[in-house]
Amino acid sequence: MSVLRPGAPPAVAPRSAPAGAVRAMLRSEARLLARNPGVVIWSTILPVAAAIVLACIPSIREPSKAFGGLSFFHVYQPILVLFALTLLAVQSLPDVLTRYREMGVLKRLRTTPASPALLLFAQLALTLIVSVGCTLLMTVVPALVGASWPGNVGGFALAYLLSAWALLGMGLLIGSLFRNAKVAAGFGTLLFFVLEFFAGLWVQRPNMPGWMRHISDFTPSGAGAQSLTDAAVGSWPTALHLAVLAGWGAAMSLAAVRLFSWE
Repeated sequence: MSVLRPGAPPAVAPRSAPAGAVRAMLRSEARLLARNPGVVIWSTILPVAAAIVLACIPSIREPSKAFGGLSFFHVYQPILVLFALTLLAVQSLPDVLTRYREMGVLKRLRTTPASPALLLFAQLALTLIVSVGCTLLMTVVPALVGASWPGNVGGFALAYLLSAWALLGMGLLIGSLFRNAKVAAGFGTLLFFVLEFFAGLWVQRPNMPGWMRHISDFTPSGAGAQSLTDAAVGSWPTALHLAVLAGWGAAMSLAAVRLFSWE
């Protein structure tokens, strides 16, 4: 048994420091988010309201031949979930990071023990918490007013988490690359419309031409929408779509950390 010298620090102290740094960073970023909730509110209120309104209309919940036997609600609930997640990922998240860079916050942070990975993790975690809360509202409230619960809750949760990893990783990469908040916002807006197109917001995936649906299968929004739809009707998401989401998440997150710039 080792003997601890008088005045020597406990052996576990070095291990507790990283956990303390994570908690401190999360508290700091949460306070800043609470002071400026406008972007988050704008990103979440529209899809949540749309999901609840659609669930209240009985005809929307009925199966339709136009959607391959699925109801309009089954098709659009995953799209609305991804709508909120994508807005938070490619507009709200990069906006915070690029404004920090413009204001010199990141430059000052560079002189502290904080690492790029720690800051990106804090932003990712907080945005994910907001997104999860939004998704719960879009799932629970419609079920209470007559819509169906996801038939495969485990598959729905897995598809959602992988979709969040892929899209939030993409948002982190945008925030790592751009120096100007307005340029990042413009790029994020363009990317948002592209992602939502492949998710089926305007042309639903069951109605897409075959070649377009195949392209959609390899985008994070298309793979996410199909995975959530499969789980909502009681099936497991396919291995292809889960692998696509995991691949996008790993690639985007790694690139965000590697390419992060303080100034």
